[in-house]
Amino acid sequence: MKGNINSSPRNISPGKSEPLSGSIAHAASVLDCISQDTHALTDIARECNLGKSTVHRVLKLLEQSRLVVQDVLNRRYYLGPLIMQLASNPLTTHEYLIMYAIQEMKNLARLSEETVALDIMAGIQYFSLYEVPSQFDLKVTQESRMSGNLQAGASVKALLSLYNDKQLKTALNSMDIVRTTEFTVTDKELLMAQIKEVRRQGYAMTFGERFAGGMCISTPIKNYCLPVALSVVGPESRLRLKEIEVIAETKASSARISANIARMFGKKPD
Repeated sequence: MKGNINSSPRNISPGKSEPLSGSIAHAASVLDCISQDTHALTDIARECNLGKSTVHRVLKLLEQSRLVVQDVLNRRYYLGPLIMQLASNPLTTHEYLIMYAIQEMKNLARLSEETVALDIMAGIQYFSLYEVPSQFDLKVTQESRMSGNLQAGASVKALLSLYNDKQLKTALNSMDIVRTTEFTVTDKELLMAQIKEVRRQGYAMTFGERFAGGMCISTPIKNYCLPVALSVVGPESRLRLKEIEVIAETKASSARISANIARMFGKKPD
């Protein structure tokens, strides 16, 4: 059955009851199709429920703006260099995630009095997107916003807990875990078992795995396009005194952030 090529493009704006229309909506729909591995003009028109002439016009405008490029040999369209440039900075790419998390992080920092971090994972690399540092002189903060080789710890375990079993196995087989203290977990079978336990209980807690005397409590944030974790980190001598309260509050904060993200994407919260 042929689709109605005169109807509005598919609704790619979560939470809206009516499909969007107009040039910007058409361009957004076309870009969304290309990002979902649809590259031929005819296929894009069908997926977007638009006429081929409309899609061709939109593609040419996007091409002029470097948002798409066309392979001259197979005449298929791909995301362009401007998209890659915009996406290359994890801070600007995920600003709306920080927006949803920042108040929860500030509240958690006041309750725990320790550093609160928002981390994200892409493949087997993870980034610290945002941090609310502890007000104590003796505190733990991220030395770098980007990590190369993974160091075991609560935040990494919480991030990996968001992968399914197949993804987790692939990630563990690919990663190089750096031993930084005598407590760092480098045995991958043990690490996999610990990550599955994180899934069950909803949080990870580690002592001295990344630095001596340190403690971290981390919870996964669901419904985002990449694994995200919310962590409270500080000296074990202080954080251990508030362990039960901080675990409960961190889980509650992650649940609220996850629900907000689900609403943003028009999804049912996990």
